[in-house]
Amino acid sequence: MRTPKRSTAWRTGLGDFSDCLLAGLLVAFASVPVVTAAPAFVAGCRVLDRTRRDIGRPLWTTFWADFREAARGGVLFGMGCLAAVVLFAVDLEVVASMPGAGVLRPALWVLAVAGTVVALRTCELVATGGSAGRRETGAPLPGGRAWQRAVVTAARETAAAPARGLLLAVAAGLAVLLVWMLPILALVVAGPLALAAVATGGRR
Repeated sequence: MRTPKRSTAWRTGLGDFSDCLLAGLLVAFASVPVVTAAPAFVAGCRVLDRTRRDIGRPLWTTFWADFREAARGGVLFGMGCLAAVVLFAVDLEVVASMPGAGVLRPALWVLAVAGTVVALRTCELVATGGSAGRRETGAPLPGGRAWQRAVVTAARETAAAPARGLLLAVAAGLAVLLVWMLPILALVVAGPLALAAVATGGRR
């Protein structure tokens, strides 16, 4: 009796892992224009949230449907994130030539990590509804001002539950490390990162 159960669990785990990698590949492909990275990550979070809740729908088709919906307000959010990255890079160069650079530079990196966690959490909130009563799967993704509300909520949650934020920050750091070690992993690493965002957000 135990062997079939073990075999079924193994196949289920392998299926979830393949879904995670496929979601990462789709997120990477949809993020090619850069400003579409946020809605792509939202779509990745949503399809993996369905997988976690055993809602069987074709991942490929639902991803693109979710991506189109999330792009309504997500492209503007993505542009804001891109501007923040550019500003961070400029600030690093400016701080390097200032007195007290040894203190200011670590402070900038801390702010960057916090901003990254808030951005990832914002995408997860938009994707899943961000509450104990999760959004119904068939409901449309919000657009426009809903992204602004998600940013505020994400910032509040990160401040109120720093442990969850730290877990997500570690996941993001590992994703960056993996890509640095093996650049080809950039094609799939967004999948595990989206799963980490959904899993940590699901502990509300």
